[in-house]
Amino acid sequence: MIAGQRLRELVDYRDLLTNLTIRDLKLKYKGSVLGVGWSLLNPLIMMAIYYVVFSLFLRVFVLPNYWAFVLGGLLVWIFTAQALTSSAIAFVRTSSLITKVYFPIETLPIANVLAHFVNFVIMLAILLPILLLAGVHLGPSLVLLPVILLAHLAFAIGLGLFLATLTVYFRDLEHVITLAINALFYLTPVLYPLDPAALPRAAARFIPYATANPLAWFLDSYHSVLYYGLWPDPGQFTAMLAAALVALVGGYAFFSWLRPRIPEEV
Repeated sequence: MIAGQRLRELVDYRDLLTNLTIRDLKLKYKGSVLGVGWSLLNPLIMMAIYYVVFSLFLRVFVLPNYWAFVLGGLLVWIFTAQALTSSAIAFVRTSSLITKVYFPIETLPIANVLAHFVNFVIMLAILLPILLLAGVHLGPSLVLLPVILLAHLAFAIGLGLFLATLTVYFRDLEHVITLAINALFYLTPVLYPLDPAALPRAAARFIPYATANPLAWFLDSYHSVLYYGLWPDPGQFTAMLAAALVALVGGYAFFSWLRPRIPEEV
């Protein structure tokens, strides 16, 4: 009942959510010469470094167009990392606003996630023609990209609400999240495939542990449609959709449970 009222209230304040999202986008590029170009330049530089190190120097991964695999994975990871780190501090960084004005405060972390999501979609729109021009095969499975994007967005919003609420009570969590995301980068298949044939024998045995990571389900689905041109693995795709639903419902339920105390604790 209470959750339903909060959702209706969130819909009523949709203009506020839109304005907060636009504000976050403007703040991201305020005073920047290249503007949105920086969002592509950063993963391009990182992609070049990882490509040279892992594909040319160490020759760890045997993949055609390895740069495309890495670039797609980096764009996905950067959105995830930025969305979670920014939404986690959404309440504690706006404490004066929360204590003085009444509004659906969940719009704060949601707007943070949406701003990064809009930026992410723009980067993917730029990436797709680059992949086509480079001869990377994009098959019929590309029709699933909107589904993966929406599931990813739901997952990020749910986790963002959970972390934003938890950070109000445990302020050190802000720093823990940054460390955890840095560690998860190497435990998530951003730079490497979940294909034993493309990995060194010693590394291939760790694939079952990597696939236990929910973020791996999203990365694998993105790589399937944007790099391999294949349909995602049905089991992992289903697990991805389930993870998105659990994160969104669970995150919002956790926030709703502690919502009455947040203005006092923040």
